[in-house]
Amino acid sequence: MNYKSFSLNIVIRLCGILVVMALLIFLIQKGGFWASCIGLLLLLVVQVWWLIVYIEKTHRELNGFFEAVLTDDFTRHSSQKTNSLVGQELHEKFKLIQERFQQLRHKHEELVRYYTLLLEKVPVAILIVDGKKLNLTNSAAQKLFQRNHLEYTDYLNQFGAQLAQDVQQILPGEQRTSQLLLNKTMTALSLSAASIQLSDGIKKIVSLNPIQRELDKQEMTAWQNLVQVFTHEIMNSMTPVASLSKTAADLLAGVDIKSERECAEIIADAHQAINIVARRADNLMSFVRAYRRIANPPKIQCAKLDVQPLLADICQLFYDQVTAKNIRLDYQVTPENLVLYADPIQLEQTLINLIKNALEAIELAQGGEVLVQAYIGGGGNIFIDVIDNGCGIASDKLEQIFVPFFTSKREGTGVGLFLVKQIMQAHAGSVYAAQTEQGGTLVRLIF
Repeated sequence: MNYKSFSLNIVIRLCGILVVMALLIFLIQKGGFWASCIGLLLLLVVQVWWLIVYIEKTHRELNGFFEAVLTDDFTRHSSQKTNSLVGQELHEKFKLIQERFQQLRHKHEELVRYYTLLLEKVPVAILIVDGKKLNLTNSAAQKLFQRNHLEYTDYLNQFGAQLAQDVQQILPGEQRTSQLLLNKTMTALSLSAASIQLSDGIKKIVSLNPIQRELDKQEMTAWQNLVQVFTHEIMNSMTPVASLSKTAADLLAGVDIKSERECAEIIADAHQAINIVARRADNLMSFVRAYRRIANPPKIQCAKLDVQPLLADICQLFYDQVTAKNIRLDYQVTPENLVLYADPIQLEQTLINLIKNALEAIELAQGGEVLVQAYIGGGGNIFIDVIDNGCGIASDKLEQIFVPFFTSKREGTGVGLFLVKQIMQAHAGSVYAAQTEQGGTLVRLIF
C-alpha cells in the first residue's frame, strides 16, 4: 500500500488550496482585481472538489474491497488507475488477496462436497441431537428409520421407548446397545456418541449401527459349538456306557446255568464293567457341573484395589509349589501405587487360574519362569500380563482356548479360560492370548 504517495498527494492538494486562499485574501484586502479574485475563487473550488474526489475514490475502492470480503464476492476487480490510494502496489496486493480468498473458498467448497459425500456413503446411521431437536443426518439414518426427517427426540418413542431414552441419555465417548422397534420387528443397535462445538452451541452426534445380523450369526455359531461340544462329550460317555451295560447284562443272563467258578468269573467281569460305567457317569456329571458353572457366572462387586499387594499375596500362594519344582515366579507393578477398580475375589481367582496354567506349561521345562506384570498400557487402560517361557500355544489354537470345554489337558475341563473371559467381560474389559518372541505364552487382561 503506497501510504507515502497518498500522503504526498494530500499535502500537495492542501498546500495548493492554502496558497490559493492566501492569494485570494491578499487580493481582497487590496480591494481590487475582482476578475482575479473570481478566478482564484473558482480555482479554490476546483481544488477542494479535486481533493474530495480523490478521497472519495479511495473510499470507494476500500469500501468495495470490504464489501467483497463481507459478501465473499471477488468477481469484481479493482481499478487499474494509479492516481488514488489504490495505486499500482495496492492494486497488486488487492488482486493477491482476491486470489487467496478464492483459493480458500474453492478448497472449502471441495471439503464440504467431500465430507457431504462421505457422510452419505457411510453405512452407519448418524443423528444430530440438539436438546430436544433431532436431525437425521445421512441417508443411512433415513433408511434405518424409514423416514426423511424426525424433528424431535420424542418422535423416537414410536421406535421403542428404550431407544428414545438411550439416544437422549448417552454421553459423548460412551457406547451402549439398544433396540429399534420397526414394523413389529426388534433390531439390536450399537450406539456411540461424540460432541462438537458449533457457533450456535454444542451438538451431540449419535451413531447407530445395526448389529442384529451379526448377533444372530454369533448366536448361531455359539449354539452350534455348544451342541457340538455336548454331542461329543455325551457320545464319549454314553457309547461305552451302552456297550458295557449290554455286556454286563449278557454276562449275567447266563449265570444260572454256569458252574460256580465260571459264575465267579462272569460276576467279576460284570462288576468291572459296572465300575467303568460308574466312572463314565461321574465324568458326565463333572461335565454337567462345569456347564452349570459357566451358565451361572457370579455377580461382580467392584472395589478399589492396590495392585501390588494383590499380586504379592497371589504369588505367595504358589511359593511352596514353585520352590519344590525350581520354578521362578515373580511380579512387577508400574507404577508401584497402581490402583485398579475391580472385584477382588474374582480378579484373584482369575490370576490364580492363569498362573496355574502357566506353571503347568513349564512344569517339565528347565529354568521355568513365570512373570506377572501390571502397568498402564495404550489408551490409559490397565494391563495385567501373565507370561511364561514354556512351549507356547499353537497359533491355530489361540482362538479356541477361550471356547467352553476346549482343552488340551488330559484331566482338564476346558472351562477355566472361558470363566476368565466371562469375568473380564463382566468388568467391561477383555482378555487375549499370544505367543511371546521367545516362544512362550502371554495372557493379557485389559481393564
